[in-house]
Amino acid sequence: MNAVIFDFDGTIINTNELIKEGLNNFAQRYRGYKLVAEEHRALIGKTLEDQMAYINPHKWQLMSNHFKIWYTHHHNAKTCAFPGMIRLIKSLYEQGVRLAIVSNNSTASLDMGLKHLGIETYFEYVITRDDVEETKPSPEGIQKVMELMNLENHEVIYIGDTASDIYAAKNAEIPNAIVGWSNIGDEAIMMLQPDYVLKSPSHLHDIIKEHKCQVA
Repeated sequence: MNAVIFDFDGTIINTNELIKEGLNNFAQRYRGYKLVAEEHRALIGKTLEDQMAYINPHKWQLMSNHFKIWYTHHHNAKTCAFPGMIRLIKSLYEQGVRLAIVSNNSTASLDMGLKHLGIETYFEYVITRDDVEETKPSPEGIQKVMELMNLENHEVIYIGDTASDIYAAKNAEIPNAIVGWSNIGDEAIMMLQPDYVLKSPSHLHDIIKEHKCQVA
């Protein structure tokens, strides 16, 4: 295992509260009341367009355009990396582990987040919803990165925080891990049956070492 593909939002960068606040604001404005906890969990990992269509299927396009403006305005003040994630990325990079990102977010939003965290130079490839026909849980983005990096299935692990992340990795037939700080809850994580659950960012080092020993 010499490569790691990450999801971004909810995995590397903590945009959870920003997105929750935005969805509540738009739900209040366009349907008259906020989302309940179950609705927030159901919308985790979905594209912006799908989230807006859930709130109001008749005005989703207008809402999506307005949400992008709102999101950009509030992004830097209300987001940060999850503790230990930047240290992990830099450590993996220094050890020669190849890094990439596959996200259901847009290229513009992802670029903004990477620059905000100052980690845009560490990833060989970044694949967003703008680069694929089908977003996660389709394996298309992961498979595209693997082809670009000339990786075999056993050489890479995918790290995410949602059901669509784990399903995408399973569909691509590669090892997968869900972060322990996922918002979907412990019961949902157990039902997904990921290969690994990251107890902390540094736990990934142990997983990579374990997998190398198994292959050897």
